[in-house]
Amino acid sequence: MPVVRDLAIAVLFLWTFIDGIVVFRHKTAQAENRDRSSLLLLMIAGPLAWVASIGLAFGTIGALHLAALQVAGLALMGVGIAVRSTAIAQLGRLHTPNVAVRVDHRLKATGLYRHVRHPSYLGALVAFVGFGLALGNWLSLMVILIVTPAIYLHRIREEEAALASAFGETYHEYCRHTKRLIPWLY
Repeated sequence: MPVVRDLAIAVLFLWTFIDGIVVFRHKTAQAENRDRSSLLLLMIAGPLAWVASIGLAFGTIGALHLAALQVAGLALMGVGIAVRSTAIAQLGRLHTPNVAVRVDHRLKATGLYRHVRHPSYLGALVAFVGFGLALGNWLSLMVILIVTPAIYLHRIREEEAALASAFGETYHEYCRHTKRLIPWLY
């Protein structure tokens, strides 16, 4: 359904615009930047994957022709955006665009962070899977499913190294009781 595809594209651009404003307002010099490459990767590879997925969605090769799956994808996109937005709000000013540890940084282990260590990334991944489905093209979905998790898993490795370095045993104890990305599984 072209209308669902077009709506998903509009939602993607609106969401990433607002998300960028919210996230980048917390970039500060009061933090030790430990981001080696994950922000750059997110800002380059992510949009390239979106463009490739959108381009494929306008072609006939790989078209799904399943309106219900596209609508479900749009709903999943909304759920992912809601999870990411909630996680960012719960972390507050400690959520920065780059991997950084503030001088007064505290480990967050309540709210969504009680269930997974990276709920904002979980929300983003869910939203992007929904986006891929809403585009109505299995090739579009494959691009999203290959590129996006690779980017976020790289980001998670950088972030966990920074947090382990900053919090030591406290962080390791948190890791023993909280899954990385998927509640009760991973």
